[in-house]
Order: sequence, then C-alpha cells, then structure tokens
Amino acid sequence: MWQDWLWTMLGLLGTLLFVTLNALVFAVVYVKVMGNSFGKASFKPTKSNNDNVKFADVLGVDEAKREAEEVVDFLRKAADLHAIGAKAPKGVLLVGPPGTGKTLLAKAIANEAGVPFFSISGADFNEVFVGVGASRLRKLYAEARKHKTAIVFIDEIDALGRSRVNNQFGGQEHNNTLNAFLVELDGFGRDGCTVITIGATNFEESLDAAMLRPGRFDRKVYVGLPSLEGRMAILEHYLKRLKKVGTLDTRQLAAATPMMSGAELATLVNEASIMAVRANRQIVTMEDFTTAIERMGIGQVQAKTISPHEREVIAWHEAGHAVVGHFSKSAKQLHKVSIIPTGRAALGFTWSVHREDRHLASREELIAEIAVFYGGRLAEEMAFGDGAVTVGAGSDLKRATQLAEAMVWDFGYAPGFPGAYREATLSDATKRQLDEAVSLLLDEARAIARTILTTRENELARLAKALLEHETLDGAEVDALFEPNRPQAPRVEELQDHAA
Repeated sequence: MWQDWLWTMLGLLGTLLFVTLNALVFAVVYVKVMGNSFGKASFKPTKSNNDNVKFADVLGVDEAKREAEEVVDFLRKAADLHAIGAKAPKGVLLVGPPGTGKTLLAKAIANEAGVPFFSISGADFNEVFVGVGASRLRKLYAEARKHKTAIVFIDEIDALGRSRVNNQFGGQEHNNTLNAFLVELDGFGRDGCTVITIGATNFEESLDAAMLRPGRFDRKVYVGLPSLEGRMAILEHYLKRLKKVGTLDTRQLAAATPMMSGAELATLVNEASIMAVRANRQIVTMEDFTTAIERMGIGQVQAKTISPHEREVIAWHEAGHAVVGHFSKSAKQLHKVSIIPTGRAALGFTWSVHREDRHLASREELIAEIAVFYGGRLAEEMAFGDGAVTVGAGSDLKRATQLAEAMVWDFGYAPGFPGAYREATLSDATKRQLDEAVSLLLDEARAIARTILTTRENELARLAKALLEHETLDGAEVDALFEPNRPQAPRVEELQDHAA
C-alpha cells in the first residue's frame, strides 16, 4: 500500500519539477527579451565628427546629392526657420535599387550638417511581444530629441512601414509599431527640436500610404544607378586603393559595366585584385577586370564534360547570336562570345554591351534584339537540319516572346492598338488580336535573323570554326573575322525591307 503512495508522490514531484523548470526557462527568456527591449534601444548614436563620409565621397548620384544638400541647409539653418515660423521637413525617403549609396548619402548629410546621427534597421522593430517595437521607437526618438538637431536614419524602412492593407505577415504588433512611428513623425513632444527622419528602401510601393502622405515624408530622393560618367568616378575612387594597377581605360571599363551599382563596382575592383593574386601577379590588369565582370555577370567557368557533337552545336548556336547581333540594327556591341560552360546551366554565351548608356529603345532596335535571340536556333537549323535542333534555345525563345509581348501589350507597337493594355479589361476577341500581333512581331524578327544568317553564311561558318578552335573570342577578334566591308554583303536597311 505504502509503495503505491510513494510512487504517486514521486510522480507528482516529477510533474511539479517539470512545470517549474519550464516556467523558469520562460521567465528567463521573457525577462531577457523584454528587459533588452524596454531597458535598452538596439542602436548606437554616432556623432558626425566620428565619421569622415562627406558628399565628396558619395559618387555616381549627383542628382540625389543636390537634393540632399537642401536637407543639410534645413539642419544648418534650423534656428532661422523657427524664427520666421517655417518648418524643416520631418522625413526624407531615399528610394532606389540596392547598393546605390542610400546609407552612405544619409551619413554624408549628417556629417555635412554636423549633427548627431542615429542609425537603426527597420527589422529591429519587429518583435513577437506586443509593445516591444513601439517602445524601441519611443526610446530612439527620445534619445534624438535630447539634441537640438539630429538625424534618425532607418535602413530598410519597409520592414517597419509596410502597408497594413492585405498584410499577411503583419498583426497587432506591426500595427502598433507603425502607429507609434506615425506619431513620432507627426512630431508630438518635439519642444522646438529639429529631428529629421531619413528612411531608405528598395520597395517604395510596399510602404503604407499613411506614412507617405504630405507632412510626414515631405522629401523623396531617388538614388538611382550611376551613369557612365558616374561609374568612371566610382571605379577611379576604388582603383586608388589598389597598390599596383596596370594600364587601364576606365571609360572602356565603365562602358562594360552598365546597370552596375556602386556596391557592385566596389566588388568588381576587389574581384579583379583577387584574380591577379590567383595568377601570381603583383599588378592588376584589364584582363583581371574582364574576368571579374564575366564571373559577376555570367558566372564562373564550370568543369562540364561536353561531347564533340554538342560542342559543335554550341559553337554554331553562339556564332548565330553573334552574327545576327553584328549585322542587324542592334543597339549593342559584341564584347565576347564563348563556348565554355559558365554559371549553373549556360553551355556558352554571347555577351554584348551597349555602346553608351541607353534609356530608350526604338522599334527597330527591339526587333533586332528579338532577331538576335532567334539567331542561335536558326544557325543550328542551317548547320544540322530542322530535325536536329536542340533544346538549347529554350531560354532564348522565352526572352524573345516576353520582349514581343511587351512591345504589343505595354509599348503600343501593335497595328491598330497604339496603347498599353496590360492592366486593361479586354474582350476575348481583342486579346486574340493582340496575341496575333505578338506572333507577327516574332515572325518579322525571325525573318530578319534568317536573312542575315543566309546572307552571311560564310561569316557564320568562319566564326563557328574559330570558336571550336579557340573557345573564346573577344569583340575585336570577331570583327576581324567578319570583314563587314565585303562588296557582296547587303546593307542592313535592305535586310529590314526584305524581312518586312
């Protein structure tokens, strides 16, 4: 009898001990999280004189710098603004692609103005416990308001201010934190202080409408990708950090890096120096930069076993792209063509770059680009017959179709449909007509590619043979093979007219 009683007591004690230990663990975690949230703010104030970043260090975004200079004037002349009853903007939103220098620009504003700089990430306000994020916000702005003028910089502000409409990942904590942020932007309890909030985001469309209304974020600065001249300045800035550099044409290097951000250009310079070290050289050369660009844009060379027949197919395929691109009205210039496998899936590549920074494209240039996509498949047909073409052109055909659809549905290049119809409500008959217009554009581009390849069959075969022998050719080497001034070659305008 007493044995049963003993086992019962031991079971109760074990259950009690288990519950106690769980409660203790929960209490320790809760106190740690809540204590860290309410007792400390997860940011470190940085005085401007502790950081040497100035406007001169922010390169490639001259337009954004000019707008940022206005913010500096507001901070420097805060007393004058208050004296006449004017107000400095409460918020400045920096919008742009990743790596363009938004954080660097915010630091430069604080340093140029000579005011304290408080930096924090929007993700630091996202917590499980209700009230934690709002408490951190109040703590942050309370610290900033201890100074007469200050800047609060919130990086990735979309993590804090994403829209509350159809927000599947929000909840009560996110709403409370965002509401607390809106209150701080409204400036209650400022007591004459000038605290400007600078937010940085890559996704302006994801922000809550209440945050973007006038009176909160009054300034919106777009920090875009650098132009050709901007890329030259950025490259020259980072090249100064290298101890030994060979003869480099920074304009040529900048032209070969379109659509690269400042951060990507910094990585490019570092990658090029790594390439030089791997080659046991003490000087960084243009060849190292070319290899680094290829690795960043196309991918690293892969050790894949290619059969002799597949290697020949790839050579004709890439030669087809190169020939059509060279002899059509393409806005791009051939930089390199190779049959060496790179990246995850590419068995070869034809790399072309714009001769200059481009923001607009004409209809004939877009048609020429689609024709280039078709060049690989058509070259395979010419060399091996219709029944022997491979699946290697799958991505080319997909990109060609996407571009043709954009020309019809977005750019108004369909006969009789001079408008954008992507978001419009259309009848089935209209959709069929638009789809037919897409097919006509594809047929037109395909005809141009076929005409070029047929007329330039000698150059096509010569290039394919050279690729099989050398594997990789640059633009100058390909130009030497093409001999574009041969008398039997028709003009590009004649090819366009014939295809039409």
